[in-house]
Amino acid sequence: MTEIVAEISGNHGGSLYNALRLIRAAADIEADAVKFQCFDIYPLALRRAKNPEVLHLANGIPLVDLYSRTHTPKDWFPELIRQAEKCGLCWFSSVFDPLDVAFLEHFDCPRYKISAFEMLDWDIIKAVKETGKPIVLSVRPTSGMTILRATDYDCHVPSLGLSAHGPLLPPPHAPMVEYHLMLEDVKTPDSAFSLTPPQMRALIEQIRS
Repeated sequence: MTEIVAEISGNHGGSLYNALRLIRAAADIEADAVKFQCFDIYPLALRRAKNPEVLHLANGIPLVDLYSRTHTPKDWFPELIRQAEKCGLCWFSSVFDPLDVAFLEHFDCPRYKISAFEMLDWDIIKAVKETGKPIVLSVRPTSGMTILRATDYDCHVPSLGLSAHGPLLPPPHAPMVEYHLMLEDVKTPDSAFSLTPPQMRALIEQIRS
């Protein structure tokens, strides 16, 4: 069965109240899990400052400004986690620096997501690996690299999951699909590739039918 993850991202618009609303909305539409983003603004902007793909997607907005608008403060995490658990949702988080991993280990984060922009960042991968927790890794083809799917020993080719930016259905038998969930009355830089609760509910019904 495909695990359906509601990505909270920066769609809270800088409001803890809205972040808690998003978690409740994820539970109402029967997502399986919510995912948060854990980063500090300036280290992430510096880490990505020379990545042309990131700069292209930022569309001329300075990264510090963009990440200031999508930042989830670390002091929110205890309440976000409590809300997810109260709603019966699994939770995990994206991390963008080894210090993010160290912070989330205080809450026994059950698994860690590594963004496609950091998919080759060994410092982050190593920090997660040392926790012994599962890794959810987004990948994208880049210049000079070919991505292959490896079969297991009985030659079964496992399905890949999908990190969707928009109303895309995952491939059959995908282990996971992740959608950015937004509130209909809150507009953020992530709104362009996010789904409202009714839109995500419709996709969930299709996936589970």
